[in-house]
Amino acid sequence: MPNQFDPDVASGFDDPTVQIADPSFATAIQAGYQGPMASDEDHALVGPVNLLRNGHVNFGVNPNFTLPLYYGKSASNMSYWWIVTDTSDQSNAQALGLNFSPKLRFAAQGVTADGMIGAEQLDIVNNTVYGRRGLVDFSPVRHIVPGNSTPFPPASVQPGSVGDAEYTPLIQIQNAGYEVWNAPIVAGDVNADYLNQFCDGVPAAQAADFYSKVHDQVLSICPREALVTLKTIRGFSFGKSVLYLVSDGSDPLPATIDGGTFAPRLGLVRTGGDDSLFSAIERFFVNTNGYTNRDLPAGAPNNETHHPWRQGLSSAVLGEGDPLNILGAIPTVAFDYSPLWNFNLWAWTDYAVKNGIRTRLTGEFEVLGMAAAGYITNPNGEPLSDAGIVNNCPIVHRFL
Repeated sequence: MPNQFDPDVASGFDDPTVQIADPSFATAIQAGYQGPMASDEDHALVGPVNLLRNGHVNFGVNPNFTLPLYYGKSASNMSYWWIVTDTSDQSNAQALGLNFSPKLRFAAQGVTADGMIGAEQLDIVNNTVYGRRGLVDFSPVRHIVPGNSTPFPPASVQPGSVGDAEYTPLIQIQNAGYEVWNAPIVAGDVNADYLNQFCDGVPAAQAADFYSKVHDQVLSICPREALVTLKTIRGFSFGKSVLYLVSDGSDPLPATIDGGTFAPRLGLVRTGGDDSLFSAIERFFVNTNGYTNRDLPAGAPNNETHHPWRQGLSSAVLGEGDPLNILGAIPTVAFDYSPLWNFNLWAWTDYAVKNGIRTRLTGEFEVLGMAAAGYITNPNGEPLSDAGIVNNCPIVHRFL
Protein backbone atom coordinates (compact mmCIF):
# COMPACT_ATOMS: atom_id res chain seq x y z
CA MET A 1 0.00 0.00 0.00
CA PRO A 2 1.28 3.53 -0.75
CA ASN A 3 1.02 4.68 2.88
CA GLN A 4 2.98 1.75 4.28
CA PHE A 5 6.73 1.28 4.37
CA ASP A 6 7.72 -2.27 3.48
CA PRO A 7 11.18 -3.11 4.86
CA ASP A 8 11.44 -6.30 2.79
CA VAL A 9 14.49 -5.96 0.50
CA ALA A 10 12.61 -7.69 -2.31
CA SER A 11 9.86 -5.08 -2.17
CA GLY A 12 12.10 -2.47 -3.76
CA PHE A 13 11.36 -0.01 -0.94
CA ASP A 14 14.32 -0.85 1.25
CA ASP A 15 16.27 2.24 0.17
CA PRO A 16 13.86 5.12 0.80
CA THR A 17 16.13 7.84 -0.53
CA VAL A 18 16.49 6.14 -3.92
CA GLN A 19 12.97 4.80 -4.38
CA ILE A 20 10.40 7.49 -5.13
CA ALA A 21 7.62 7.41 -2.55
CA ASP A 22 4.02 7.79 -3.67
CA PRO A 23 2.97 11.46 -3.22
CA SER A 24 -0.02 10.34 -1.13
CA PHE A 25 2.30 9.14 1.65
CA ALA A 26 1.56 10.84 5.00
CA THR A 27 -1.63 12.47 3.67
CA ALA A 28 -5.30 11.74 4.29
CA ILE A 29 -5.84 10.65 0.68
CA GLN A 30 -5.33 7.41 -1.17
CA ALA A 31 -3.07 6.90 -4.16
CA GLY A 32 -4.68 8.02 -7.38
CA TYR A 33 -6.59 10.94 -5.90
CA GLN A 34 -4.06 13.50 -7.08
CA GLY A 35 -3.70 15.10 -10.48
CA PRO A 36 -1.06 14.16 -13.08
CA MET A 37 2.56 15.12 -12.58
CA ALA A 38 3.61 18.48 -14.03
CA SER A 39 6.09 16.72 -16.34
CA ASP A 40 3.12 15.31 -18.28
CA GLU A 41 2.58 18.83 -19.63
CA ASP A 42 6.13 20.15 -19.65
CA HIS A 43 9.16 17.85 -19.43
CA ALA A 44 11.16 20.61 -17.77
CA LEU A 45 8.86 20.46 -14.73
CA VAL A 46 8.86 17.97 -11.86
CA GLY A 47 7.81 14.40 -12.54
CA PRO A 48 8.84 11.28 -14.47
CA VAL A 49 10.03 11.49 -18.07
CA ASN A 50 11.00 8.69 -20.46
CA LEU A 51 14.12 10.10 -22.09
CA LEU A 52 15.18 7.19 -24.31
CA ARG A 53 11.93 6.49 -26.18
CA ASN A 54 12.87 3.75 -28.67
CA GLY A 55 11.90 1.14 -26.09
CA HIS A 56 10.22 0.87 -22.71
CA VAL A 57 11.26 0.72 -19.07
CA ASN A 58 10.15 -2.35 -17.14
CA PHE A 59 9.73 -0.93 -13.64
CA GLY A 60 10.11 -2.99 -10.49
CA VAL A 61 12.67 -3.82 -7.84
CA ASN A 62 15.38 -3.91 -10.50
CA PRO A 63 14.18 -1.80 -13.46
CA ASN A 64 15.38 -2.73 -16.93
CA PHE A 65 14.93 -1.48 -20.48
CA THR A 66 13.75 -3.25 -23.63
CA LEU A 67 14.80 -1.77 -26.98
CA PRO A 68 15.34 -2.74 -30.64
CA LEU A 69 18.10 -5.22 -31.55
CA TYR A 70 19.99 -4.96 -34.85
CA TYR A 71 22.08 -7.48 -36.77
CA GLY A 72 25.34 -6.66 -38.54
CA LYS A 73 28.17 -8.20 -40.53
CA SER A 74 31.69 -6.99 -39.87
CA ALA A 75 34.40 -6.23 -42.43
CA SER A 76 35.77 -9.72 -41.66
CA ASN A 77 32.31 -11.24 -42.33
CA MET A 78 31.63 -11.99 -38.66
CA SER A 79 28.13 -11.59 -37.23
CA TYR A 80 27.39 -9.21 -34.39
CA TRP A 81 24.30 -7.77 -32.68
CA TRP A 82 23.99 -4.14 -31.67
CA ILE A 83 21.73 -1.41 -30.33
CA VAL A 84 21.44 2.35 -30.87
CA THR A 85 20.69 4.87 -28.12
CA ASP A 86 21.96 8.35 -29.03
CA THR A 87 22.79 10.43 -32.08
CA SER A 88 24.02 13.90 -33.03
CA ASP A 89 21.27 13.95 -35.71
CA GLN A 90 18.47 15.91 -34.06
CA SER A 91 15.70 15.13 -36.56
CA ASN A 92 16.36 11.40 -36.55
CA ALA A 93 16.72 11.39 -32.76
CA GLN A 94 13.20 12.78 -32.53
CA ALA A 95 11.82 10.44 -35.19
CA LEU A 96 13.42 7.29 -33.76
CA GLY A 97 12.99 8.07 -30.06
CA LEU A 98 16.73 8.35 -29.39
CA ASN A 99 18.60 10.73 -27.12
CA PHE A 100 19.80 13.81 -29.01
CA SER A 101 23.39 14.68 -28.15
CA PRO A 102 25.01 17.44 -30.24
CA LYS A 103 28.27 16.80 -28.36
CA LEU A 104 28.58 13.36 -29.99
CA ARG A 105 29.62 15.05 -33.24
CA PHE A 106 32.87 16.04 -31.52
CA ALA A 107 33.69 12.40 -30.67
CA ALA A 108 34.75 11.95 -34.30
CA GLN A 109 38.16 13.43 -33.64
CA GLY A 110 41.50 12.01 -32.62
CA VAL A 111 44.53 12.94 -30.59
CA THR A 112 46.44 13.69 -33.78
CA ALA A 113 45.31 14.83 -37.22
CA ASP A 114 46.33 11.59 -38.92
CA GLY A 115 45.56 9.06 -36.15
CA MET A 116 42.60 6.92 -35.16
CA ILE A 117 39.46 8.79 -34.07
CA GLY A 118 36.91 8.05 -31.38
CA ALA A 119 34.19 7.05 -33.85
CA GLU A 120 34.50 4.45 -36.60
CA GLN A 121 33.61 5.88 -40.00
CA LEU A 122 31.18 3.68 -41.91
CA ASP A 123 28.54 3.76 -44.64
CA ILE A 124 24.92 2.62 -44.76
CA VAL A 125 24.40 -0.11 -47.38
CA ASN A 126 21.01 -1.73 -47.99
CA ASN A 127 19.58 -0.05 -44.88
CA THR A 128 22.24 -1.37 -42.51
CA VAL A 129 25.68 -0.41 -41.28
CA TYR A 130 28.35 -1.96 -43.48
CA GLY A 131 31.94 -3.02 -42.82
CA ARG A 132 32.42 -2.48 -39.10
CA ARG A 133 36.01 -3.43 -38.19
CA GLY A 134 36.11 -3.14 -34.41
CA LEU A 135 34.58 -6.10 -32.54
CA VAL A 136 34.14 -7.37 -28.98
CA ASP A 137 35.32 -10.53 -27.24
CA PHE A 138 32.64 -11.59 -24.74
CA SER A 139 34.43 -14.72 -23.53
CA PRO A 140 36.20 -13.30 -20.41
CA VAL A 141 34.47 -13.90 -17.08
CA ARG A 142 33.76 -10.70 -15.17
CA HIS A 143 35.56 -10.81 -11.83
CA ILE A 144 36.32 -8.32 -9.06
CA VAL A 145 38.14 -8.87 -5.76
CA PRO A 146 37.66 -6.23 -3.01
CA GLY A 147 40.77 -4.62 -1.55
CA ASN A 148 42.28 -5.79 1.72
CA SER A 149 42.01 -2.74 3.99
CA THR A 150 39.10 -1.09 2.17
CA PRO A 151 36.83 -2.49 -0.57
CA PHE A 152 38.00 0.21 -2.99
CA PRO A 153 40.36 0.17 -4.75
CA PRO A 154 39.79 -3.51 -5.52
CA ALA A 155 42.68 -5.97 -5.44
CA SER A 156 41.95 -7.10 -9.00
CA VAL A 157 39.42 -6.65 -11.81
CA GLN A 158 38.58 -8.48 -15.03
CA PRO A 159 36.00 -6.99 -17.40
CA GLY A 160 33.46 -9.45 -18.76
CA SER A 161 33.91 -8.24 -22.34
CA VAL A 162 36.83 -6.59 -24.11
CA GLY A 163 36.86 -4.64 -27.35
CA ASP A 164 39.75 -4.97 -29.76
CA ALA A 165 41.98 -2.02 -30.68
CA GLU A 166 39.52 -0.87 -33.37
CA TYR A 167 36.28 -1.30 -31.43
CA THR A 168 34.30 1.76 -30.45
CA PRO A 169 30.58 1.98 -29.76
CA LEU A 170 30.51 5.20 -31.79
CA ILE A 171 29.95 5.15 -35.54
CA GLN A 172 30.04 8.09 -37.92
CA ILE A 173 27.87 7.56 -40.99
CA GLN A 174 29.77 9.03 -43.94
CA ASN A 175 26.96 8.81 -46.50
CA ALA A 176 24.30 10.22 -44.15
CA GLY A 177 25.53 13.62 -43.07
CA TYR A 178 28.56 12.47 -41.07
CA GLU A 179 26.42 12.32 -37.93
CA VAL A 180 27.67 10.23 -35.00
CA TRP A 181 25.55 7.43 -33.55
CA ASN A 182 26.00 5.55 -30.27
CA ALA A 183 25.80 1.93 -31.43
CA PRO A 184 27.27 -0.49 -28.85
CA ILE A 185 27.74 -4.17 -29.72
CA VAL A 186 25.82 -6.38 -27.26
CA ALA A 187 26.48 -9.87 -28.68
CA GLY A 188 29.28 -11.39 -30.72
CA ASP A 189 29.61 -13.93 -33.51
CA VAL A 190 26.62 -16.06 -32.56
CA ASN A 191 23.63 -17.09 -34.66
CA ALA A 192 20.00 -16.13 -34.15
CA ASP A 193 18.88 -19.68 -33.32
CA TYR A 194 21.16 -19.76 -30.28
CA LEU A 195 20.04 -16.34 -29.06
CA ASN A 196 16.34 -17.11 -29.56
CA GLN A 197 16.62 -19.56 -26.65
CA PHE A 198 16.84 -16.50 -24.39
CA CYS A 199 13.79 -14.49 -25.46
CA ASP A 200 12.32 -14.90 -21.97
CA GLY A 201 15.51 -14.61 -19.94
CA VAL A 202 18.69 -16.48 -19.11
CA PRO A 203 18.32 -19.71 -17.07
CA ALA A 204 20.98 -20.06 -14.39
CA ALA A 205 22.20 -23.35 -15.86
CA GLN A 206 22.98 -21.64 -19.18
CA ALA A 207 24.28 -18.31 -17.83
CA ALA A 208 27.99 -19.11 -18.07
CA ASP A 209 27.76 -20.10 -21.72
CA PHE A 210 25.39 -17.24 -22.54
CA TYR A 211 27.59 -14.52 -21.06
CA SER A 212 30.62 -15.88 -22.89
CA LYS A 213 28.88 -14.66 -26.05
CA VAL A 214 26.76 -11.74 -24.86
CA HIS A 215 27.19 -8.45 -22.95
CA ASP A 216 26.96 -8.79 -19.15
CA GLN A 217 24.11 -6.24 -18.94
CA VAL A 218 21.79 -8.29 -21.18
CA LEU A 219 18.86 -9.93 -19.36
CA SER A 220 17.12 -11.34 -22.45
CA ILE A 221 17.73 -11.22 -26.19
CA CYS A 222 15.37 -12.21 -28.99
CA PRO A 223 16.41 -11.87 -32.65
CA ARG A 224 13.08 -13.23 -33.89
CA GLU A 225 11.36 -10.27 -32.26
CA ALA A 226 14.34 -7.92 -32.80
CA LEU A 227 14.42 -7.01 -29.10
CA VAL A 228 16.93 -7.02 -26.27
CA THR A 229 16.48 -6.19 -22.57
CA LEU A 230 19.30 -4.60 -20.59
CA LYS A 231 19.80 -3.83 -16.93
CA THR A 232 19.52 -0.20 -15.90
CA ILE A 233 21.69 1.60 -13.35
CA ARG A 234 20.40 4.08 -10.77
CA GLY A 235 22.01 7.47 -10.34
CA PHE A 236 21.26 11.16 -9.92
CA SER A 237 21.34 14.29 -12.05
CA PHE A 238 20.86 17.67 -10.39
CA GLY A 239 18.94 16.07 -7.52
CA LYS A 240 16.75 13.97 -9.80
CA SER A 241 16.80 10.18 -9.55
CA VAL A 242 17.55 8.65 -12.97
CA LEU A 243 18.13 5.36 -14.77
CA TYR A 244 20.87 4.83 -17.34
CA LEU A 245 22.50 2.00 -19.29
CA VAL A 246 26.13 0.91 -19.11
CA SER A 247 27.68 -0.29 -22.35
CA ASP A 248 31.41 0.53 -22.49
CA GLY A 249 34.32 2.09 -20.60
CA SER A 250 37.79 3.23 -21.59
CA ASP A 251 39.32 1.76 -18.41
CA PRO A 252 39.04 -1.83 -17.10
CA LEU A 253 38.15 -0.73 -13.55
CA PRO A 254 34.79 0.98 -14.23
CA ALA A 255 34.08 -1.47 -17.06
CA THR A 256 34.32 -4.31 -14.52
CA ILE A 257 32.45 -2.61 -11.68
CA ASP A 258 29.63 -1.47 -13.98
CA GLY A 259 29.49 -4.62 -16.12
CA GLY A 260 30.42 -2.89 -19.37
CA THR A 261 32.77 -3.64 -22.24
CA PHE A 262 36.36 -2.49 -21.84
CA ALA A 263 36.79 -0.37 -24.99
CA PRO A 264 40.29 1.17 -25.06
CA ARG A 265 39.52 3.17 -28.21
CA LEU A 266 37.11 5.33 -26.20
CA GLY A 267 40.26 6.70 -24.57
CA LEU A 268 40.84 8.69 -27.77
CA VAL A 269 37.94 10.94 -26.79
CA ARG A 270 39.53 13.90 -25.08
CA THR A 271 38.55 14.40 -21.45
CA GLY A 272 38.65 17.41 -19.15
CA GLY A 273 36.84 19.76 -21.53
CA ASP A 274 33.35 19.45 -20.02
CA ASP A 275 31.26 22.13 -21.78
CA SER A 276 34.02 23.86 -23.69
CA LEU A 277 34.19 24.26 -27.46
CA PHE A 278 34.40 20.93 -29.37
CA SER A 279 34.11 18.84 -26.19
CA ALA A 280 32.35 15.47 -26.64
CA ILE A 281 32.00 14.62 -22.96
CA GLU A 282 29.95 15.51 -19.91
CA ARG A 283 31.16 15.17 -16.33
CA PHE A 284 30.32 12.17 -14.15
CA PHE A 285 31.05 12.26 -10.40
CA VAL A 286 31.93 8.92 -8.80
CA ASN A 287 32.48 8.58 -5.06
CA THR A 288 34.94 6.06 -3.66
CA ASN A 289 34.43 6.10 0.14
CA GLY A 290 30.82 6.90 0.97
CA TYR A 291 28.79 5.03 3.53
CA THR A 292 28.16 1.31 3.00
CA ASN A 293 25.31 -0.71 4.46
CA ARG A 294 27.83 -2.07 6.97
CA ASP A 295 27.94 1.42 8.50
CA LEU A 296 24.25 1.35 9.45
CA PRO A 297 24.02 1.21 13.27
CA ALA A 298 21.98 -1.54 14.88
CA GLY A 299 18.35 -0.85 15.73
CA ALA A 300 17.33 0.94 12.53
CA PRO A 301 13.58 1.60 12.20
CA ASN A 302 11.39 -0.92 10.35
CA ASN A 303 14.27 -3.41 10.36
CA GLU A 304 15.91 -1.23 7.70
CA THR A 305 19.00 -2.78 6.10
CA HIS A 306 20.19 -0.02 3.77
CA HIS A 307 22.15 2.94 5.06
CA PRO A 308 20.10 5.95 3.89
CA TRP A 309 23.26 7.72 2.72
CA ARG A 310 24.86 4.70 1.03
CA GLN A 311 26.89 5.72 -2.01
CA GLY A 312 30.11 4.98 -3.81
CA LEU A 313 32.42 2.35 -5.24
CA SER A 314 33.22 0.76 -1.87
CA SER A 315 29.54 -0.08 -1.49
CA ALA A 316 29.30 -1.30 -5.09
CA VAL A 317 32.37 -3.54 -4.77
CA LEU A 318 30.76 -5.11 -1.69
CA GLY A 319 27.75 -5.99 -3.84
CA GLU A 320 25.34 -3.65 -2.04
CA GLY A 321 23.94 -2.07 -5.20
CA ASP A 322 24.67 0.60 -7.76
CA PRO A 323 27.27 3.21 -6.72
CA LEU A 324 24.66 5.97 -7.23
CA ASN A 325 26.88 8.11 -9.41
CA ILE A 326 26.13 11.75 -10.12
CA LEU A 327 25.56 12.65 -13.76
CA GLY A 328 25.89 16.10 -15.23
CA ALA A 329 23.45 17.31 -17.85
CA ILE A 330 20.66 15.11 -19.14
CA PRO A 331 17.96 15.94 -21.73
CA THR A 332 15.11 18.10 -20.36
CA VAL A 333 17.49 19.54 -17.74
CA ALA A 334 20.21 21.08 -19.94
CA PHE A 335 21.42 21.18 -23.56
CA ASP A 336 24.89 19.69 -23.05
CA TYR A 337 24.02 16.02 -22.55
CA SER A 338 26.43 13.41 -23.82
CA PRO A 339 26.38 9.64 -23.20
CA LEU A 340 30.18 9.88 -22.92
CA TRP A 341 30.73 10.51 -19.24
CA ASN A 342 34.10 11.80 -18.06
CA PHE A 343 34.92 10.35 -14.62
CA ASN A 344 35.66 12.71 -11.77
CA LEU A 345 36.56 10.35 -8.92
CA TRP A 346 36.04 11.93 -5.52
CA ALA A 347 36.51 10.99 -1.89
CA TRP A 348 35.50 12.43 1.44
CA THR A 349 38.49 13.74 3.37
CA ASP A 350 39.58 12.13 6.63
CA TYR A 351 38.16 15.14 8.45
CA ALA A 352 34.76 14.67 6.80
CA VAL A 353 34.74 10.96 7.64
CA LYS A 354 35.83 11.34 11.27
CA ASN A 355 33.38 14.15 12.00
CA GLY A 356 30.27 12.62 10.41
CA ILE A 357 30.05 15.11 7.52
CA ARG A 358 29.63 12.43 4.87
CA THR A 359 26.22 12.23 3.25
CA ARG A 360 24.75 11.16 -0.06
CA LEU A 361 25.23 13.85 -2.72
CA THR A 362 22.86 13.99 -5.70
CA GLY A 363 23.97 16.94 -7.81
CA GLU A 364 27.05 18.19 -9.63
CA PHE A 365 27.13 21.52 -7.84
CA GLU A 366 26.88 19.84 -4.44
CA VAL A 367 30.09 17.96 -5.27
CA LEU A 368 31.80 21.07 -6.59
CA GLY A 369 30.73 23.09 -3.55
CA MET A 370 32.00 20.48 -1.12
CA ALA A 371 35.26 20.26 -3.07
CA ALA A 372 35.69 24.03 -3.00
CA ALA A 373 35.08 23.99 0.77
CA GLY A 374 37.72 21.28 1.25
CA TYR A 375 35.54 18.35 2.33
CA ILE A 376 36.06 16.47 -0.95
CA THR A 377 39.24 15.69 -2.90
CA ASN A 378 40.56 13.20 -5.40
CA PRO A 379 41.03 9.75 -3.78
CA ASN A 380 44.77 10.52 -3.45
CA GLY A 381 44.09 13.72 -1.51
CA GLU A 382 44.84 16.09 -4.38
CA PRO A 383 42.26 18.67 -5.55
CA LEU A 384 39.27 17.33 -7.48
CA SER A 385 40.16 16.78 -11.14
CA ASP A 386 39.55 14.77 -14.30
CA ALA A 387 40.37 11.05 -13.96
CA GLY A 388 40.89 10.66 -17.72
CA ILE A 389 38.26 7.88 -18.01
CA VAL A 390 35.29 7.78 -20.40
CA ASN A 391 32.21 5.62 -19.77
CA ASN A 392 29.46 5.17 -22.35
CA CYS A 393 26.23 5.37 -20.34
CA PRO A 394 23.11 6.39 -22.28
CA ILE A 395 20.40 8.01 -20.18
CA VAL A 396 17.04 6.17 -20.09
CA HIS A 397 14.59 7.67 -17.58
CA ARG A 398 14.12 10.54 -15.16
CA PHE A 399 12.00 9.85 -12.09
CA LEU A 400 11.45 13.46 -10.98
